[in-house]
Amino acid sequence: MKKVRKITALLLVLLMILGLTACGEKAEQDAGTKTESAAENQEEKTDAEAPESEETSGDPIYVGVLAPLTGTMAEYGKTFEVAMTMAMEEINAAGGIGGRELVLDFADSKGEQNEAADLAAAFAEDEKYMAVLGDFSSGCAMAAAPVCDEAGIVQFAPTASSVDFAPMSEYCFQIAGRSDGEGIYAAKYIVGKYVGAENVALFSMNTDWGVSTRNYFSEAAKEAGLNIVFDEAYAEGESDFTSLITKAEAAAPDCVVIIDQSSTSNLINQIRGYGWDCQIVMIGPSTSQQVLELCGDNCEGVLTTAAIFYSEEEPEVWAFAQEFAERAKFQATVMAGYAYDAIYVLKDAIERIDGEITRDAIRDSLATTDDTYMTGPIKFSEIGDISRSYLICQVSEGKYVVRCGYDYGEQ
Repeated sequence: MKKVRKITALLLVLLMILGLTACGEKAEQDAGTKTESAAENQEEKTDAEAPESEETSGDPIYVGVLAPLTGTMAEYGKTFEVAMTMAMEEINAAGGIGGRELVLDFADSKGEQNEAADLAAAFAEDEKYMAVLGDFSSGCAMAAAPVCDEAGIVQFAPTASSVDFAPMSEYCFQIAGRSDGEGIYAAKYIVGKYVGAENVALFSMNTDWGVSTRNYFSEAAKEAGLNIVFDEAYAEGESDFTSLITKAEAAAPDCVVIIDQSSTSNLINQIRGYGWDCQIVMIGPSTSQQVLELCGDNCEGVLTTAAIFYSEEEPEVWAFAQEFAERAKFQATVMAGYAYDAIYVLKDAIERIDGEITRDAIRDSLATTDDTYMTGPIKFSEIGDISRSYLICQVSEGKYVVRCGYDYGEQ
């Protein structure tokens, strides 16, 4: 009896082993089938989603981007995100940079200087990032500059225009054109020559950029024989301009100049709501679609400086503007062009490097840039900035039109 029990027990053990083995083989087969199926699905998905392109190989090239994705300057942050992503996708679809994929990582500075500096530090401390782009405003860009300088990483701020930004470090570069150029041009050629004003009321945002542009405008206005009869600065994000408008209107100016990048629409609407039908000149927003949408008929006749204007007469530029508008859900401004060009300027600089791609090598190569891009010729000065020419644009029947070309200042 004992022997039978032993045999039975042995048989049970054998049956269990066989069962486990069979289950294991089936599990492996199922897993193999699932893995192959997942791989096939992923391959099909990748093939379906990927654009026709040359293959990229090697480690990606990572670049950090500082931008105000939320807050009062969110339109400009969105501009960065859309325009830079368009350029990145085009570059990667063409095989990347020397066969390596370009990856842009966006960080939301909210338009706040402390936040911009902290985010720049996070990028700078991570060795995988080879450069930093941004921030949008000169103030935020300048707050991040010391961090990038200490880390020895390029900070390429395409829309920063302060004359004080590029000189902060050998790693600082900007392509928007210096604020002294725009302020001086607006005083001499828009207000003085085109409008023919004599007395000017000046509203300016109290930021680094606003103060700098205001100072250059004022100096040029005096040289042009203009009288500044009202000159007031206000805090960034100010929403009630009633008292300032009352004082400005009492000074009886021929023209009102607004130096601002975020509150322009509020100020224009309140000037018109006050019943003041004066000539308005904007410095800062360029041909911003947001101004048209928020002001409506109130911005009819408003003049502005613009470094680039998107026209159907230039097919490639027009195609960019159309795709940008489709993605962003608002029209491209000059800022979109600067952001887009910045990616190609950086890409070309990296491709010129003969040897290992390092942060210092990128800096040295970027400094040699001398080529023409969508927004025009770009050649850095010894301190890392450029000078630009401007158009005079005006709002007419709800859209911007060019009134004077780049050569107006030379006539």
